[in-house]
Amino acid sequence: MKTSDLSIKELAAFIRVSTDTIRRAVRKGEIPATRVRTALRFDLQEVSTYMQRNAEARFGARSTRAPGGTAGRAQADQPPAGKTGAQFLEERL
Repeated sequence: MKTSDLSIKELAAFIRVSTDTIRRAVRKGEIPATRVRTALRFDLQEVSTYMQRNAEARFGARSTRAPGGTAGRAQADQPPAGKTGAQFLEERL
């Protein structure tokens, strides 16, 4: 896949967001874009670098993973295999 001169649709598909999300991020200055006549074009490397910097500035982290992931959740609160959530709650109450 080419990594420069991506359209809004191509960039949205690559990073798995909607085209509206891309347009909103451009308006807010969250990702860099180049205007070619009436169309916006993106360089994937520039977008990736810019998003990484924004994540570091916002969350003080070097990762672009969303905060509050599943890594810190206690496994003991998971329902045992073969039981529904309702059965699990009945036992705990």
